Amino acid sequence: MLWAVALGWSISGCDCGKDPQVWDPTPYELHIPPFFPPMDIPADNPMTVEGVELGRYLFWDPNLSADGTVSCGSCHLPSASFSDPAPVSTGVGGAQGVRNSMVLVNVGWSPSFFWDGRSVTLEDQVQIPIPHPDEMALPWHEALARLEADPDYPGRFGAAFGDPEITQERTAKALAQFVRTLISKD
Repeated sequence: MLWAVALGWSISGCDCGKDPQVWDPTPYELHIPPFFPPMDIPADNPMTVEGVELGRYLFWDPNLSADGTVSCGSCHLPSASFSDPAPVSTGVGGAQGVRNSMVLVNVGWSPSFFWDGRSVTLEDQVQIPIPHPDEMALPWHEALARLEADPDYPGRFGAAFGDPEITQERTAKALAQFVRTLISKD
């Protein structure tokens, strides 16, 4: 009789004694030029390959804008040091802001963000443009719903944070990780 129970477990796929899957992100090796100071990276947002990849994906995703036409990269152009050469940046539906987009290269060393310094962490700063009416104009609850509906994002968030939960805080952390990689080297 005991052999029948053991046979039943083996057929049913019992994973008795196996360790549960452990999240093991890959540390991101940030290449800082020798003449730069160390970058202060928040302890609650360590750089990982998976987090940077998610942040890069989010940075270029126009679905984070109300009309699906504007991404972070629309106003932070690589050809302009991840800035906007126009005097005033243009958001969804042609909305005009009052300033142009700041340069993102080397902001990992900045003590404050925006032209007026109103954000003191990069994680705080990246949360502002998505709901701002002159920029991406998408309320956060709608942005999160769009990310949750996309079949790629739960897996990307799972790889970056250990489970597939999509939150505003995690979205900001991933974007901040990516932006910290924008370093002038050559």
